[in-house]
Amino acid sequence: MTPAETVEKILDDKRVIWIPIKHYSPACAVHVRKIIREAAPAAVLVEGPDDATDLIQHIVNPATRPPITVLSSYVDQRNVFGQNGILSTSESVPARYRGWWPLTPYSPEYIALLTGAEVGAELKFIDVPLKAAIPFHHVATSQPSQVVTDRLLAENAYFEALRIRQRRRSFEEFWAASFEVGGVSVPSDDFRRAALTFAWCTRNVWGDEEASFAGDGTLLREAHMRWHIDKTLKAHKGEKIAVVTGAFHTVALPWTKKKRAKAKADRYTQTLLCTHSYRALSALYGMNRLPGWGDTVWEEIEAGEEEPYNAAALRLSIEIMRAARAEGLAVSTADSVGAHKVAHNLAVLRRNREITQDDLLDAVQMSYVKGDLAREGVGITRATRAVMVGTKMGRVAPEAGQAPLLRSFYVDCKKLRLDVSGAAKNVRCDLHKQEKHRLKSAFLHQCTFLGIPLFGRLPDRNWRSESSHYMGPDLVTGAGMHLITETWAIRWTEEVDDRLVELSDRGPTVARAAEATLWERIKAVDDDASEATKLLLRCGQMMLVDLFMDALDTVDKTIVLDTSFDHLVAALTDFVVLHQYRDTVATEGHQRMVLTILTVFQRCCLRVPSIKNVADEDCESALDRLQTLVRIALSFEAVPLDRQLLVEKIREMVADPDGQPAIRGAGMGVLYAFGATREAVVVRELNSYLLGSPERVRQAGKFLEGLFAASKNVMMGSPRLIRAIDQVIRRLEWHTFKLILPDLRRAFTQFIPTEIDQISMRVSEEIGIDSRPSADAPIPDALVRLGAAADGRVAAVLAEWLA
Repeated sequence: MTPAETVEKILDDKRVIWIPIKHYSPACAVHVRKIIREAAPAAVLVEGPDDATDLIQHIVNPATRPPITVLSSYVDQRNVFGQNGILSTSESVPARYRGWWPLTPYSPEYIALLTGAEVGAELKFIDVPLKAAIPFHHVATSQPSQVVTDRLLAENAYFEALRIRQRRRSFEEFWAASFEVGGVSVPSDDFRRAALTFAWCTRNVWGDEEASFAGDGTLLREAHMRWHIDKTLKAHKGEKIAVVTGAFHTVALPWTKKKRAKAKADRYTQTLLCTHSYRALSALYGMNRLPGWGDTVWEEIEAGEEEPYNAAALRLSIEIMRAARAEGLAVSTADSVGAHKVAHNLAVLRRNREITQDDLLDAVQMSYVKGDLAREGVGITRATRAVMVGTKMGRVAPEAGQAPLLRSFYVDCKKLRLDVSGAAKNVRCDLHKQEKHRLKSAFLHQCTFLGIPLFGRLPDRNWRSESSHYMGPDLVTGAGMHLITETWAIRWTEEVDDRLVELSDRGPTVARAAEATLWERIKAVDDDASEATKLLLRCGQMMLVDLFMDALDTVDKTIVLDTSFDHLVAALTDFVVLHQYRDTVATEGHQRMVLTILTVFQRCCLRVPSIKNVADEDCESALDRLQTLVRIALSFEAVPLDRQLLVEKIREMVADPDGQPAIRGAGMGVLYAFGATREAVVVRELNSYLLGSPERVRQAGKFLEGLFAASKNVMMGSPRLIRAIDQVIRRLEWHTFKLILPDLRRAFTQFIPTEIDQISMRVSEEIGIDSRPSADAPIPDALVRLGAAADGRVAAVLAEWLA
């Protein structure tokens, strides 16, 4: 059959009214309503997951206001689809799958259900449930979320040829020009005929349909839809039914053989009706979906406007002008008038019967941006997007209930006295005094961890910029540890609900969702003890008591596997912090934690020799970790740490004369501080550099830098060391001295000014200046001679250089 003959046969069906649609099309929604009202079918079947059919009663409830969404989720605890460890962080963490079916006031599917209820029809969703689509939309594409799209209509050779011929930039632009603008007023049969013809052509250029669509789940879905259609026809013998599906499916369904998809629901499957927002809808689709445009067009249609797209463009151009002014941009009323005229002229030039979304966007850019788009157009782009996306938030009838997480969140906020009105509030938590404050802090940390946007901004102390929403001790990053209390900036927005809906498959409460998310991250840590203990700190900070011991078990295993000195010392530091804050964060098994600290400390000591040959670029970090380990060894008082083991391993580290000089110097400083070596030994090690080969001499500054970093007392209390440095430096060749001077200067930056004064007094004694000169006394002759000699050498070098 020719395309025209096929389409006429579909339109002439005596039992089924086939209604082809494009998702989120106001024009399609208009014709869906007209057709169902005129035909009053016995049943209206709509593309959507059939396990959500029970939710239709709440979708059509007058108390429900879109945007709303059917959200299906599946947690693959048994690894049915073999993606645990591929789509999740590890094999022990279940992959999570989600499917979104958003409905807006202008969605043809929503209008079909609403109008079907109006005429008393049976209402059904007929597409496969999420679980049946997972092998095609999730496993095959490695995407954990599925959304409704018109991809099949757009991604084919027929449309591409048509797009080029019509000089359209995208499928959305083509559809708007060909079906939306002017399409509202055409007869419904003519609109259906045009949509079916286009869909038939896009589908049949694929060639072998069986090979083309079996792999992406299209044939499975259509066979399942046909199974529902045949079942409904049998239930309503002699009556007409309406089938509302994407146009790409509509042209195939009349000839499809029925076959029900196998997708047995279990306790890990969840399908909910949730509130949604235009911001969330746009986030799902990106710039391909600007719901504020469709919503405004629909309002104009409902108001009886003869040219709804032109009217919507005028309204939105004015709103964009106001939004731009709110951004502080210089956009005048004349600019807005000009933008509307440009949009109209673009529509005429492009042969569009009314202004399309693309015409408006191009006109706003051309009229409002005065200068370079990349530099001057940022504010306009932001204002335009805000208006074109819209801020509408949906509502679900109370009878439908709420996602447990959503309900629990607001119960917790009320119990903890957190303002969710949208007003900006600052909340202070004193963890050391009040249990209620600890619970509130834990809840707020859980919200932060889960990305729930409950927060505003705290002003920075210098009032020149803004900092984050939190000020207080942060156990995880180590910032603000000098602070005693926490201060949080709270400001609820509609986006809170969107995020809670996204997280609804992770648990019935915020605490359980945080627990599930944190456990996934902990299980994903392989052999990085530092990363594991950071997560354990978060566990305590969020007061996830039920998870703490299991998390500690996992961290213990990670510590055994990790051989990195850097990681192990970082982990030890975190454990010490956790132990210090044990009264203000929720932990269990303090004695067990102390045993872990003993174990980590021992492993740190055993790994000390591994840093003896660290590269120059990693030397500073290694020195810092070594100093941290020594500090913990000296300051931790809960149980005695094995300092003798630390001393033995440091001795082993410094025994290699070819080791990293700074590390060897630090090791000698620690041994001196612990009383494990004598001053003479330190001097001998220094002399091995200062009196060695030219290469060794150049390493002396690094040795001193490490020595002073670990123990300044070795210099402050050792005249012999000062004398050794002075005597060797006196004998150095000028060229060699210049080479080591930067390292020497860096080494002495470890000392504070008063300590430098003490060292200078001792050096003065060594070079023959017995008393500290007065500021008013004449400069001693010895110092004058030294200064003159230094000046002479500098002058000679400069003369040579200038020559």
